[in-house]
Amino acid sequence: MRKQGWRFTVILLLTFAVLAAGVSLRGQLSHRPQRRSVPTLVQKKTDHFSTEQKRTFISRVGAPAVKLYLKNRQVLPSVVIAQAILESQFGTSELSTQANNLFGIKGRYHGQSVQFYTREVENGKSIKVLAEFRKYPNLAASIADHNQLVSDKFIKAKNILSYRKSTHLLQENGYATDPHYAAKLNRLIVKYQLSRYDLKAINERV
Repeated sequence: MRKQGWRFTVILLLTFAVLAAGVSLRGQLSHRPQRRSVPTLVQKKTDHFSTEQKRTFISRVGAPAVKLYLKNRQVLPSVVIAQAILESQFGTSELSTQANNLFGIKGRYHGQSVQFYTREVENGKSIKVLAEFRKYPNLAASIADHNQLVSDKFIKAKNILSYRKSTHLLQENGYATDPHYAAKLNRLIVKYQLSRYDLKAINERV
C-alpha cells in the first residue's frame, strides 16, 4: 500500500508541474508582440471593367497629364495614361486605392509610404519581399512625381512629339524589365485612342 501511495504522490506532483508550465508558457505567449499583417500586391485582370469605368479613369488621368505637358513638355499624356492603365489596372490596384500610387513607385513621398509584399527576381529566382511604396495625397501628385522621374532618368528629353519614340526610350533605358513593355503601351494607346490627348496638349496654348 505504501508503494502505491508513493507512486500516486509522484504522479500528482508531475501533473501539477506540467499544468504550471503550461500556464507560464501561455503567459509568455500572450505578451509577445503581434506580427502586423502586410497585404500582398495582386495583379487584377482588366477584362471585367465596363466601358464607362475605363472612360472615367482615362479622363481622370488625362486631364492632369495634359496640364503637366503644357507646363514642362516632358512626358506625352498618352504615355502617362497608358502606363497608369497597365500598372494600376484602371486605378483598381491596391497601391492606387490605398496610396494613389498609379505607377508602383517605391520609396517615400514627403515622408509618406505604405508597405506591401511583392514578387521580385533575385539571382534568377522569384522571391517575396517587403517593399515600401510612395503614398500620394491625390492622383495629380502621383502623376507629377512620375513625370519627373521618367523625364530625369528614362526619356531625358523634352518636346518629344511621338509616343512611339517615348515608349521606345522607356524600354531602352530600363524603365521595366518586361521585354514587351513598350509594345504593350503602344497597343493601349491605339486601343483607347489616347493620342487625342497628345494632340490637345501639343496644340493648346499655355
